[in-house]
Amino acid sequence: MASAPSNTQQADEQYGAFTTGDGDVVVYDTDNPEAWLQSDYAVEVGPTSERTSA
Repeated sequence: MASAPSNTQQADEQYGAFTTGDGDVVVYDTDNPEAWLQSDYAVEVGPTSERTSA
């Protein structure tokens, strides 16, 4: 039985981001030029080094 194709690469190419000269971050959808957001504040998303108490 063949596995289902992965859309990961296509999903990664659907969105882009850049930083403006003022330092704002703009995230946009490459398939829809009207879908974007701009913020003067951004945080990195990913694993954290926070400890949890036992």
